[in-house]
Amino acid sequence: MAGSGRSNASHKRNFKLPIAIHLYTTFIIVILLMALTMMFITSGILETFIAQECNKRIETARMSCNSLAQTFSASDLDINSITDSDVGNSLLNAIVSSADISNEANIALIYTRDPQGSTFNLLWPTSSYSIASYNNTNSIIAKITEQNGINVSSETKTINIDGSLIYYKILDIKFSPEENVYQHLSNYYIVLFVNSRPYYSLTESLVYALIQVVLIITIVAGVLSLFNSVPLYLSTKHLSEFSKRIGRGDYRPINTERTASRELTDLSIQMNIMARKLEKNDLEQKTFFQNASHELRTPLMSIQGYAEGIKYGVFENEEKDKAVDVIIDETERLTNMVSNLLTISKMDMAKSGDYTVKKQVINCAELAENAIDKVRGHFIHDDKELVNDITKEDLYIYANESDIFRMLENIFSNCLRYCEHTVNFICRKDESGRNIEFTIYDDGPGISSDVEEKLFDRFATGTAGKHGIGLALAKSIAEEHKGTIKGFNMKNDDGTNKGACFVIMIPLLTKKEQLTKLNKER
Repeated sequence: MAGSGRSNASHKRNFKLPIAIHLYTTFIIVILLMALTMMFITSGILETFIAQECNKRIETARMSCNSLAQTFSASDLDINSITDSDVGNSLLNAIVSSADISNEANIALIYTRDPQGSTFNLLWPTSSYSIASYNNTNSIIAKITEQNGINVSSETKTINIDGSLIYYKILDIKFSPEENVYQHLSNYYIVLFVNSRPYYSLTESLVYALIQVVLIITIVAGVLSLFNSVPLYLSTKHLSEFSKRIGRGDYRPINTERTASRELTDLSIQMNIMARKLEKNDLEQKTFFQNASHELRTPLMSIQGYAEGIKYGVFENEEKDKAVDVIIDETERLTNMVSNLLTISKMDMAKSGDYTVKKQVINCAELAENAIDKVRGHFIHDDKELVNDITKEDLYIYANESDIFRMLENIFSNCLRYCEHTVNFICRKDESGRNIEFTIYDDGPGISSDVEEKLFDRFATGTAGKHGIGLALAKSIAEEHKGTIKGFNMKNDDGTNKGACFVIMIPLLTKKEQLTKLNKER
């Protein structure tokens, strides 16, 4: 029970969200970020527009006040007997009678004896003109004078009143060049203001509409993303189940039409190809072990039988010597086969990247001479002739010397087994000049037709073959050294076979490559 609890806890810790949820969440986040960015940008643009528009309206109203000066100047006022009341009435009449006063901004006329204070009299608009306008204007100017006093400035200022941003400008009244004619004008001021609340109400409406649009788009996008991501989720789950089947040894291919995208279709096709290769390799591996077990058991049984015969005195003196010779031959055969199996396994590991074959720069002529010396004794023992033609050029390859020896030795062994009298060996540069070419051929019956197609397959043996590892190993070694090997029958003029021929190609090193490899070895 405790183990089950740990397993459940581990499952919870390793829980991962499906890819569809990742895509849906990412899509929604991107939309929301875009919406927020648009809202911030729109809000900034609208605020700038509102400020520019309010400033423009106030400036238009200020310019229109020039007509007020003309109307006031035309009034019949006695400078010597003028009073504040006369000036106020005249200014009020000028505002009322002026046809060019702009309505772009609210215009108010106030009178005060204390510009630094907050007390004032609102002369325009009057309560008789509009009670609502009078109360609103009086309230706004009261807030302005309360916070900032009557501060005349050429710049438009702002004040927040009950959540509404008011743009305003206070003007003093002067006439040039006779600006001091009317001393009483210094107590009168014109206040221009614009309430930006209608603009911000429009902005809020736009933002609210934008939020609604974003919500609708988010919902629609969410539905669409789920609609598109669910097939993707099902496809990845389908591929995941396929990979689990492969892990269990079930290599049946999947239907590539069930995937939701071109990339996943390509992936499923590649997984099918991989499954076929794994199935082939698995079958080859099983066959390899079955054949290897059989090939190992045969000499072991022979050795065991003759050893027991010697132990229990079954053989006489001469027969005992023959039995010992058989044991020695079978032991040598067993040792050679085990060595080949280990080497071919090493080549397989190198091909998969699990093992690195150690290589060095090797002189081809010296390599060929050493290979001839190594196999010459077998030819003398079997009373066969070995003819060789080895190049005298200084040609070099980058290879593992013992592996190249084993490859050549296996080819020599095969040709020696089937030849009538002679085996020929040629080592020279090929026609392209880029490879060293090892050619080994015999004068035997040639390669039988039933073996020719599977000549380099593992455990493929001819009529006089031993264990069928030698040629497969030769191919693996050649491929490990980026080379090739091929076997074919040489023909007489009448079309009959006159022997088997094997040609091995290994890439040569250029002068520059030789120096590079030698420097690395040092």
